[in-house]
Amino acid sequence: MGILVLFLIIAVFSTIVYSAYKHSVYQKGNIVFHLDEWYKDYNKYVKAIEVELKNRGREANYLGSFHFEIDGKLYVFHPQIVTQARVPTQRTILIPKK
Repeated sequence: MGILVLFLIIAVFSTIVYSAYKHSVYQKGNIVFHLDEWYKDYNKYVKAIEVELKNRGREANYLGSFHFEIDGKLYVFHPQIVTQARVPTQRTILIPKK
């Protein structure tokens, strides 16, 4: 009986860890960064992303409809608002399109 309970605890813990990893934005291939300013205007936000990527030495073009072409690869833009030390910030996530 004790082995079964131990197995169930390990299975539940493993499922939680795996789920947290899969929903994490810091997966391999994603480009994640925070900009210094808060952008309410979407067009200015996109321009700021392009500038930041070019400052990082990447070739970036906005294609429209949340899609970027970065160094010849397609990425989907997922903006997030997160709090850091009780201050809301914009997290920029670019996920490679499969």
